Amino acid sequence: MPTEIIVVGDTELGGGTLTDDFIADKSLSQLLLTYAAKKSPVDFICNGDTFDFLKCPYFDNGKLTYPRHITSGVSVAKLKMIYDAHKPVFQAWREFVTSTQHHLYFVIGNHDHDLFYPEVRQKIKSLLRSHKNIHFIMEYEKNNIHVEHGHQHDFLNRIKPDHPFLKYKKQRILNIPWVSFGIISGFLKLKEEHPFMERIKPLPVLFSHHRAIVKKLNILSFFFLLKNIILYPLHYHFDPTWTFPKELLREIYRRFRNVHWDVDDVVKTFKRKRWRSLHRNKVYVFGHVHTKYVEEKEGWVIIHSDTWRDEYFLDKDTKVLTPKTKQYVHILAESDQVKWELRAHPITRSTFHFNDVMKDEVKFLTLAAGEEGYHYPFTKPEQK
Repeated sequence: MPTEIIVVGDTELGGGTLTDDFIADKSLSQLLLTYAAKKSPVDFICNGDTFDFLKCPYFDNGKLTYPRHITSGVSVAKLKMIYDAHKPVFQAWREFVTSTQHHLYFVIGNHDHDLFYPEVRQKIKSLLRSHKNIHFIMEYEKNNIHVEHGHQHDFLNRIKPDHPFLKYKKQRILNIPWVSFGIISGFLKLKEEHPFMERIKPLPVLFSHHRAIVKKLNILSFFFLLKNIILYPLHYHFDPTWTFPKELLREIYRRFRNVHWDVDDVVKTFKRKRWRSLHRNKVYVFGHVHTKYVEEKEGWVIIHSDTWRDEYFLDKDTKVLTPKTKQYVHILAESDQVKWELRAHPITRSTFHFNDVMKDEVKFLTLAAGEEGYHYPFTKPEQK
C-alpha cells in the first residue's frame, strides 16, 4: 500500500505575543484534518521550527522575560503558552494521530531545540493523547526520501545534537547556538519594537527602505559583539552561555561587511558536502531558508517549500507588500516509486503598503491575523 508523506516547514508557532509570527491556525488545521480523514498510511512531517520556543517569552514572577538559562521547566512553560495561543493546531494534530496508520514527525530545528527535553516531548504526547505514533527526529530518511530542517548546514545556526544540554549551577540548560543566545539577549526587544518588520522579505529590499532598522541592527550587533568578546567572558566567567566561540569572528565580520542578517543558503552547502551521494535518495526536502526552491536533476530533486508563518514579499519599486502563499510538499511513495508535488494551500489575503505598515505595525499585525481567522491573545502575565 502506498504511503503519503506530507512535509510542512517553518510554522514557528509562538506564544501569542508580539514576537509570534504564526497566524495560519485555520489553514494548517484544515490541512491536517484533510489527512486525518485518510484511512491509508500517512506520514505528516513538521520539518523543523514547528514551535518558536526561541522567540517565545517566559513569565517569571509575572514579568515577561527571555531567559538565557533554559531549563526543562522554562521550556514546558513556553510550550503551555504556545498551546494556549494555537489550540486549533494541537487539536488537529490530536485528530491526525488517532489512527495507527498515521505518524506525526517533529523534526528539530534551531527555533525548537527545546524538543530535546524528554519533559517537553512527554508533554506534547500528553496534549495529543498519543505516545506510539509521535516521533522527534533530526532527519527523516525513508522510501528514498530525505527530510531535514537544514540548520545543520548554516554556520551560525547549527547545533550539537549529541550534546544538546549544558550544566550551570547544577541545572541542565539548553546548549543552543551562540547566535540564538544573541537573539534572546538583545534582538527580541527590537522585535517587540518592530514586530512586523521581520516578516518582510527580501531583507536587502527592506533595508533599502528602512535605514533606521539597519542602523539599530548594526549598533545593537556591534555593542553586543564587543561585550561578548571583552566584558562578558570576564564578568560571567563560569557561565557557559557567555562563552564566545572564536571561530565565529570571521563569519560575523563577513556578515557585518555584507549587511547579511539572513540565514545561509543551506542547499548550496548541502550539495557541496554530499554531491557524491545525492543519488542515494530521490527527494530531498529542506526548511530553514524561507523561500520557495525546486532543483530537479536526473534521478533526484531538492525542494524548499517556504514558510507557513506570516511573511511578505516587498516590491522594491511600488513598496507593495504581498503575502506569501502557504505551500507544502506532497509525496506518494510505493516500493521504489516516488511521486512528488509542491502544493499551495489557498488563502485569501490583502496586500499592504510598506509606508502604512511603518506607521502602525501592531495594527497591521491584527489586520493580517483577522484575514486568516486568527485573533492575537497578546499574552499577558495574568493569562498564564
